[in-house]
Amino acid sequence: MLRIALVFSALLALPALADGADQAAVARIHAGIVDCPGCRLEGADLSNTCVKGRDLHGADFDRADAHLMCMSYADFSGASFRGTDLSAANLSHAKLDGADLTGANLERADLRGATLRNAILRDANLERARVEDANLDGADLREANLEDVRGLRRERD
Repeated sequence: MLRIALVFSALLALPALADGADQAAVARIHAGIVDCPGCRLEGADLSNTCVKGRDLHGADFDRADAHLMCMSYADFSGASFRGTDLSAANLSHAKLDGADLTGANLERADLRGATLRNAILRDANLERARVEDANLDGADLREANLEDVRGLRRERD
């Protein structure tokens, strides 16, 4: 009964959502009931929410506001974050294998220990992001802003 009340109160507190977002899924995130594989969260305001250690693989976060979001140790494999604001988000040790982060803002994001194998980071902003011990094998970083990225090992010519 308490969970139903939490979800209902979270629904009432939500700002207007983009057309594609699933309001119930967004409410679950705001209420802390957060295993949500394949959720449609595009355009939603998820700033300052926490999904630490949860399963959101295949979820659609396109154009969402996820700045300052606690996302560490969560599974986002195959998720889409196209044009998403992930500035200062904590993605440490998150699984982002095969995720699409095209045009995402990851400025000051914490990606330490995260796996981003075969992730798409084209045109992403990683300025001042932390990537120590992150696995970027096969990641597409074309046209990404890598200014002042901490922990990025660059191959020598």
